[in-house]
Amino acid sequence: MTDQPSPEAVALGLNTADPTTLVIDLNCAFASIEQQHDPSLRGRPLAIAAYATDAATIVSSSREARDLGIKTGMRVFEAKAILPAVLVREPNPPLYRSVSDRLIEIMGRHSPDVRRMSIDEASTNLAGTPGLKKLGPEGVGRAIKAAIRAEIGEFVTASVGASTSIWMAKQASNLDKRDGLRRIDHTNLVAVFETLQLTDLSGIADATARRLARAGIQTPVQFLRSTPPRLRLAGMHTDVARGWSMRLRGFEAGSFETATRKSYSHSHVLARATASQRDLEELLMRLSDMVGRRLRAAGRRGSVVSVGVVYRPDEEHFSRQAKQPGPISTGDEIYQAALKLLAARDPRRSIGTLGVGLSELSHGDGGQLDLFTEPARPRKERLETAMDAIRDRFGEDAVQRSRLLGRARVVRDRIAFGNTGHPDETPRDQS
Repeated sequence: MTDQPSPEAVALGLNTADPTTLVIDLNCAFASIEQQHDPSLRGRPLAIAAYATDAATIVSSSREARDLGIKTGMRVFEAKAILPAVLVREPNPPLYRSVSDRLIEIMGRHSPDVRRMSIDEASTNLAGTPGLKKLGPEGVGRAIKAAIRAEIGEFVTASVGASTSIWMAKQASNLDKRDGLRRIDHTNLVAVFETLQLTDLSGIADATARRLARAGIQTPVQFLRSTPPRLRLAGMHTDVARGWSMRLRGFEAGSFETATRKSYSHSHVLARATASQRDLEELLMRLSDMVGRRLRAAGRRGSVVSVGVVYRPDEEHFSRQAKQPGPISTGDEIYQAALKLLAARDPRRSIGTLGVGLSELSHGDGGQLDLFTEPARPRKERLETAMDAIRDRFGEDAVQRSRLLGRARVVRDRIAFGNTGHPDETPRDQS
């Protein structure tokens, strides 16, 4: 049981309930899973990169690599500048998914209410469970950590956070990324916030922190104490400000990721740069299909299509975007719009990276409905939804566009954080 709430906790309106929520975050997930799978990699600086090229982005690094300064988001050539002998491997998504499934199974032994937050992270609500009464949240956390060690492997560790909401439990799990177990409740919330920066809070990126700073909010404690008028000065909509007010006080405030997601995109770093229109069109088609697939899985559509390229060897960037007449979600619609944007590239220059995105998102069922009939989805959308179901069951290559039949697969299977079943542009392991 937590202590009686202090006058400050009461004055701030903090959630004074006992924690019942855990967030489990696998540390250095991709790299540690690889080290568990292959003993020759253990104890060595290891980087998992999206592709086997020097320009590729590192999506996970082992603890040994991180201690040397090789971190997620770096390019491979930057890692090699730090340590030329760093080991570089491409991701093994089926292996990571199997470990993620095992994690969910382990957590399910302690509560039926388990939520997979991403490939390497999950939460569970222990309210009403025998384990909570017998062991407390930290005791359940220790039991889960022990099971991970025994059943997944000693080289795969996890940080556990306990609190009164998913978001706050995630903050607790972030406090110790080396196999830690931390708790945040009304007795220590302010003290914990005093040790953090705004960008340490999940959902607060640099741009948001700058907007908050312009309104005089420079620390998490100031954020916690801010009034609605001050948050409006930072450009926050009333509903967003209300959500943050609840979140910062330890209350559940709905799905944070869904509320803040602004776009879906997918990009590919080519092993060999090309100026071939045919090759670029085929890659663009694959990328558009992948973006559409993720949109439909999330029940979203988008109105602004964007294309971005990086020329080689000078690494110069080129991008274009265009608003569509209405929201779209199919790969073909995205491809047709993106193809027009790609036409503005310099055809004489070779492209090393190609990306497609869709923004200005809306819900897939948006729009005004007929009062008496259920609206029929367009034929192309129904067709691609059927293709999604086939691929879910039989794999990504089970159905292909006729133009791509017989062609080597260019875009390989990638893990998306926040989505364990479908590829994403840059899967990044931040644990």
